[in-house]
Amino acid sequence: MCSPFLVAAIVFSSLAVWPATRAFAAPTSIAPAAATCASSVGPGIPHPATLPTGVQGFHAQWYGQSGYPTLCPGERSTATVAYYNSGSLGWVRGRMGEVAYLGTWGPEPGQDAATPLGGDGTAGSPATEWPRYNRIAMQPADYVGPGQVSWFQFTIQAPATAGYYRLYLRPLIEGATWLEDFGVFWLVTVLNPDGSRPAPPETGLGYNFQSVSTVRGTFNVHLIKERLSAVTVRTLTANVTDCSNNCPAKPLAQYVSENAAYAGMNGTYLCPPDYAQCAGKVNSYDYAVYNSNLRRWINYNALNAQNGGLFFNGTGTSVYRRTFVYFQQQTPITAAITNFPLLVQNGAVVDSTAEQNGSQLLKGTKGAIGVDGTYIYLAIVTNATVTDSAYVMQALGARDALNLDGGGTAAMWIGGSYKVGPGRLLPNAIVLTKP
Repeated sequence: MCSPFLVAAIVFSSLAVWPATRAFAAPTSIAPAAATCASSVGPGIPHPATLPTGVQGFHAQWYGQSGYPTLCPGERSTATVAYYNSGSLGWVRGRMGEVAYLGTWGPEPGQDAATPLGGDGTAGSPATEWPRYNRIAMQPADYVGPGQVSWFQFTIQAPATAGYYRLYLRPLIEGATWLEDFGVFWLVTVLNPDGSRPAPPETGLGYNFQSVSTVRGTFNVHLIKERLSAVTVRTLTANVTDCSNNCPAKPLAQYVSENAAYAGMNGTYLCPPDYAQCAGKVNSYDYAVYNSNLRRWINYNALNAQNGGLFFNGTGTSVYRRTFVYFQQQTPITAAITNFPLLVQNGAVVDSTAEQNGSQLLKGTKGAIGVDGTYIYLAIVTNATVTDSAYVMQALGARDALNLDGGGTAAMWIGGSYKVGPGRLLPNAIVLTKP
């Protein structure tokens, strides 16, 4: 439930009452920081000129929002966003399956994930009187009918560390369905204590589709690049014990949602049900994967093999061309995945051509994961051989990189949708969450 303070501050009306030129009230700053630091609020963003109406079922149209705040560390401000009910069904406050909420969304902090910008004090979120850590606000009016506008208001708290933070949100009917995603977010700039602005945000992070030039030609790449210090890497399996046939598998989107992640990618080679040679070993995989949630290896005996491996211990990483070396050392890890072959080691392309099979030598869709000590790279390269993929990862800047499955298994998810795939159901996957 919203607090009396929030409910009293929220205004709701029909289009017949509020004119199209209505301005958004500037967020009210409270608990000001030191006098050397002064907050401000940018201009509001007005609603679109035309609006759909009467679409069958539950639907919503973004109707404008207040401006982006610049805050001092720890300072709070109030944000406002409006949604127009473009569907044929009304939104009913307090009735599960009919009540409208705003939920956290991807890529930052991720679907249903906690954020340092607000919450109810649980899951590591600050207590800013949100309904829950992942529910930003509930509709203020008892009923929002088709063709009416609901004005949601909520409190944002600046983290203690200066920087640039984003809060993505999406409306939903709790217990029924998510409504349309218009990419709505708040950019919150947190100043240094002396009032100076933080260093400009880093560019080139998140997802992008690019062409990469290498000595073997130019290749198109779907890439997710993130700072290792800004994410937690988790390697996951659908099976909780070793499995040799009819193994559990699920879509990448399910791995993402079940772990409150914002991004993910397919993992190792697998034996899919549509391959005749996989009869009797469907969805099995011959590679060792460390299940970060279970904190144990699946297919542990496969570590004593010729496969390559990429290992994570928090933000630290290590790589092995032959995983039997790790098997002998057994250093602490939080995530790990093995596959064949290792693509790049210490910045140099690994020549594994003589060991590759026929499909690896053919051009097609290839997956890869890489690191360079600062960043993690999740990549899907199109129209490439495995060796081509190695040169692409090197060109991207990866110091170490491992081959992953591709072809009909290739899948990449970020920001609430697939960029590649969904592909086949997966017995294992890699996801990224916020620390």
